[in-house]
Amino acid sequence: MEIIWTKQALSKLNKFIDYIARDDAATAEKWGMDLIEKTDQLIEHPESGRIVPEYNDPSLRELVFGNYRLIYRIRKDENTIYIQTVWHVRQQPPEIF
Repeated sequence: MEIIWTKQALSKLNKFIDYIARDDAATAEKWGMDLIEKTDQLIEHPESGRIVPEYNDPSLRELVFGNYRLIYRIRKDENTIYIQTVWHVRQQPPEIF
């Protein structure tokens, strides 16, 4: 499986990194790298994340990383995983992807 980060996901990731960096730039950089590395498991195990409960769509899954939810979509026909977005657990999920 190939992993592709959408523009929205990269934008959200960068916003969270910038927010964390206000207090500690080194921690922010490590957090961002650790989150990206967490997605490596999807290459071999794309369905390892749980189905996003708000949408109940088997192709839309999430990995939980601390207080953050990394949402991804599996496209088996393309052999691709699209990282859709990252959101904090206290945020309301977007209406649609």
